[in-house]
Amino acid sequence: MLRESLATTWAAKVPAALVTGLVATMCAATIATVGRTAAAEAQVLERLDQAGSRVLIVQDTRGNDLITPTIIDQTAGLSTSERTIGTFIPIDVVNGAIGQGGTRVPAWGAYGDLTTVATLVSGRWPGPGEAIVSTTAMAELGLTDPVGWVAQASSSTVDDWSIVGAFTSREPFTQFDAGLLYPAPRDRSLNMVHVVLTDAAAAQATQSQVLRLIDPPAPEAVTVTSPTPLAHLQEAITGDLATFGRTLLLGVLAGGALLVAIVTLADVLVRRADLGRRRALGATRIVIVTLVTLRTMVPAVLGATAGLAAGLTITHRLGATPPWPFTAGTAILALLAAAAAAVPPALYAATRDPVRILRTP
Repeated sequence: MLRESLATTWAAKVPAALVTGLVATMCAATIATVGRTAAAEAQVLERLDQAGSRVLIVQDTRGNDLITPTIIDQTAGLSTSERTIGTFIPIDVVNGAIGQGGTRVPAWGAYGDLTTVATLVSGRWPGPGEAIVSTTAMAELGLTDPVGWVAQASSSTVDDWSIVGAFTSREPFTQFDAGLLYPAPRDRSLNMVHVVLTDAAAAQATQSQVLRLIDPPAPEAVTVTSPTPLAHLQEAITGDLATFGRTLLLGVLAGGALLVAIVTLADVLVRRADLGRRRALGATRIVIVTLVTLRTMVPAVLGATAGLAAGLTITHRLGATPPWPFTAGTAILALLAAAAAAVPPALYAATRDPVRILRTP
């Protein structure tokens, strides 16, 4: 059956070329239009889902010792928490060798895994009474290497920390690039908890869980900075883009399928004598339907391949290459549309009376 369909397709070059061109146009148009929409949707999701847009911050505004190290540990264990760190309000420190007249930079006490907020570039991670300095703050403090010590500025009880390493901050904790980080002791409450969510859509649920852990005595006792509005915006944007893409895709496929059906029907009418002879010689209706459908699918496969190549070339030059699942899905949908379009003409050919067809001049 496949060999016969290939032979008849080669014999009917004009209909085969038309079907190839129609399916190629269908695929290329889908990739160039709907594919760009899918690529734009993926880019929007990626930008909205960057670490900076997934940060939940809860601050103890009244200093009621609400955020304890235990709460930080519990928050870090949530399934929706990618990274969690607790911090004190930053204090100003100066280069201890220069004294109180030196340039001041902020220092944050942090409880949690420092590797989640900073990348060590030299030295080692700090222990109690030690700190690491950002590469930016080193210049401010007049340090050429991450070695020395810093003292708290303008304090009656001056605390100091030995510098044991240098770091660069990780997104979204770029504020730490301005100063130093030192380990917060476990026996002190913290001022803020920072949670990088696994997904912006989990913002509302995570916020509720964190507030239950903190259990503030009054709503005004804490300040919450949440990505929940951004999550709602993300859902709205992706929903609109998806609706637009589906509508456009259905329009392209329906238009292409209609034209393929017209070409296939015209081919059936032109070759009705050949199909009638086959019926008269014993070919069943199923054989005729299969033959006509395969005769349409052979050039459709060639057209889908050419259309995908053309569409990907266009979108690549425009800088909006769609994801590969969408590309593969486009080829499959185009072939299914071509097959569905070939069935009605094939049924028409299979149900004609072969005797009447052969008597027609």
